[in-house]
Amino acid sequence: MTAEPASPGSASPTPARRGFASTLADQFGLRQMLAEYLIPVETNNVFYLLGGVLAISLGLEILSGFLLSLVYTPDANLAYGITAHLLAEPGWALILNFHFYNSYLIFGLVMIHMVRVFITGGYRRGKEGLWLVGVGLAGLTFVISLTGEALHWDEVGFGVPWNISEVLNAVGLADAFNYTTDALLAIPTASEKLAQIYVLHISIVPILLGLFVGWHYLLIRFKGISMPFWLRASGRTAGFGEHIKGWIILSAVLIGIVVVISFLVPRDAGTAPQLISSSPLFGTDDDPGGLGFKPTYPISWTRGMNIVAANLGIDPDIWGTVAAIILMAVVLMAIPFLDRSDHEPESTAAAFNLRKRGWAFLAMGVFWVLLIVGVIQSAIAEAG
Repeated sequence: MTAEPASPGSASPTPARRGFASTLADQFGLRQMLAEYLIPVETNNVFYLLGGVLAISLGLEILSGFLLSLVYTPDANLAYGITAHLLAEPGWALILNFHFYNSYLIFGLVMIHMVRVFITGGYRRGKEGLWLVGVGLAGLTFVISLTGEALHWDEVGFGVPWNISEVLNAVGLADAFNYTTDALLAIPTASEKLAQIYVLHISIVPILLGLFVGWHYLLIRFKGISMPFWLRASGRTAGFGEHIKGWIILSAVLIGIVVVISFLVPRDAGTAPQLISSSPLFGTDDDPGGLGFKPTYPISWTRGMNIVAANLGIDPDIWGTVAAIILMAVVLMAIPFLDRSDHEPESTAAAFNLRKRGWAFLAMGVFWVLLIVGVIQSAIAEAG
C-alpha cells in the first residue's frame, strides 16, 4: 500500500519552536563550544572551579573599570580629586571599592589556580603551551594591578610612574623617554604619563587578557583537562555546561563576599600626591617609598624586593624589582621542562615524587620565596 501525497491544503510538519536562548546558543555555536564539550565528572570540584571563578572575576573587574572610566580623567592635577569625590558618592564608592577589593580576589585566585595546575601536572602530555599561556595570564594580571594602582593617583599611585622612571634611569633610558623623576613632578609631564598608564589599564591590557583567556580555554578543550589524582576515576563524563554552573555558584559565594566587604570596609582616597599643591607633601622630592608609602598587597612584593636589594648594597635598589620579575618569569616558564614525569600524577606519591619532579618543585619554590619575602619585607619595613 503506497502513501497518498498530501493535499495542498493539508498541514505539513513544522519544526518545534525553540526558546530565544536556545536559538542564540545554536546560531553562535555556544552549544558546541560549551555544553557538548565533555569533561570527567571528577573535575567538577572546588579546586578545578577556581579557574572559572577567576575568569568571571576578571570580567567583572573589566566591567566595573569601564563604568569608572566614564567619570575619570587621567589628568595629574585632577585625578586625585576625582577619586576622592567618587569615594564620597555612595553608588560610585561601591563600584570603586568593589574594583579595588576584587583585585585582591583575582590575585589570590591566580596564585591558587597556579599551584593547583602545578600539583596536578596540568602541563604534561604535550600541554606545556597551556602552562606558558597561563604564565602570560598571570603576568597580565600583575600589569593590570600595577596600572590600576597608579590610577588611584594618591601618593601610593604616584609611586608607579616614579618606579618606572627609576627602572628607565637604571638602564639609561629615562631622558630618552622624558621619564625622569624631576619631569614627573611637573603636572604636564605627569599627565602625559598618567594618560599612557590609563590607556594600558582600560584598553590594551584588558584586550590582551581577553585574548589569553580565550586561548587558554581553547587549549584546555583541545588538549584535555588534567585529572584530580586524589579522586578515583569513574570514567563518567559531564557536559561543560555543568562545569560552568559550578563556576557561577562558587562565584556567587566568593564575589558576594567581596561585595559585602565593599559595603562594610570603604577605602579612603589616601594622601594627595606630592606634585599637586593641595598635598601635604607638596615640594618634597623624596620618592613615595622613601616617604613610607607602601603599595597595596598584590604588588607590595615589588617594594619588598627593592628593600632587599638596598640591604645588599645594590644601588639603585629598583634592581631588586627588576631582578625578581625576571627570575620569577624564568622559573615559572621553566617548570614544564624541568618536570621529568612521563604523565600527570595519578597518586599523592607521584605528585610529590621529588626524584622526577624535584627541579620543578625547586623552581616553584623560588617563585614563592621571592613573593613571600617581598610581601613580608614591605609589610615590616619602616619609611626610608
